[in-house]
Amino acid sequence: MAALSPLRRLVTAVLVLTLPLLTSQCSKKSPQAPAVQGLTPDQAEKFQALHDPWPDQKPKPPEQLPEDRLEALGDIALKNRNFENSLINYLQILQEHPERYDLHYKVGVIFLLSGKLEAAQKELALVLVHQPEMLKAHEAMGLVHLQGKQYPLAIKEFQYVLAQDPKRAKTHHLLGGSFLESGRPDRAILALKTATGLDPRQLSSHIALAQAYLQQKDYPHAVASLKQAQTLAPKDQKINQLLGRALGAQKQYPQALEAFMRAGDEAQAYNNIGVFFFMDGQYEEAAKCFQRALELRPTFYQEAKTNLQRALEKMQETRKNGS
Repeated sequence: MAALSPLRRLVTAVLVLTLPLLTSQCSKKSPQAPAVQGLTPDQAEKFQALHDPWPDQKPKPPEQLPEDRLEALGDIALKNRNFENSLINYLQILQEHPERYDLHYKVGVIFLLSGKLEAAQKELALVLVHQPEMLKAHEAMGLVHLQGKQYPLAIKEFQYVLAQDPKRAKTHHLLGGSFLESGRPDRAILALKTATGLDPRQLSSHIALAQAYLQQKDYPHAVASLKQAQTLAPKDQKINQLLGRALGAQKQYPQALEAFMRAGDEAQAYNNIGVFFFMDGQYEEAAKCFQRALELRPTFYQEAKTNLQRALEKMQETRKNGS
């Protein structure tokens, strides 16, 4: 709020003292501004204009920005993730035009992005009651259910959208993600393969597809998906971590170590590859890797120390049984 001018501050200070005087002198409109102690005649005239009880002399409320300007400001704020300002602008319009369901949709998206799932669901439900053909509102409702782990409801929304428009790569991705999170990698693979076919440059779809293959222990296909993802983002840490897992599971240890290294943490890379050696029964190699991890980072977390101790115990056990 803008700071009060000296005149307005003075008016506020003397208002209580002068109110009886104004009441007695304003029984009819006076052509002359009343003299108020402490104010000049010009200030007194402005004071009367502000506080005269006649309607034609009441101050006008500040003008509201045009509707299109408010919406544009709201859109800019939403794009910049300034949710509070965006919401303020949209709600100003909705006060006058509650039938603007396109804006109700945007308000629902703001609640969704802010993690207010119940409020988002109510707003989007209102939109879908009046405009059930708005596919993006169904997608947003699906995302609300997905974030709330209501996987059957999320799947139902995404399937409805695809029944109307089967070429929506984003919706195929969301459907695949819903199947993946609900533990149905076979259905996830079908949806995500369609998504990557429609939009080969959608990195997140390639990664999700690889994760679905990993859930099924289909490591060759997981590697193929991750290699495709690498062409889009060679230095992405998540891609290289997943690639290391897929290669390690196939006992391609040098390639797996290289992938883990590209994920950005050499000590972590040696710990990871040591786990694969351990699972393969190569306890001596596992111990070397865990030891190397601790040499690279002496303060490495407890997991590496525990892994090293387990590997050494297994080595001793194996030697004892072999002697």
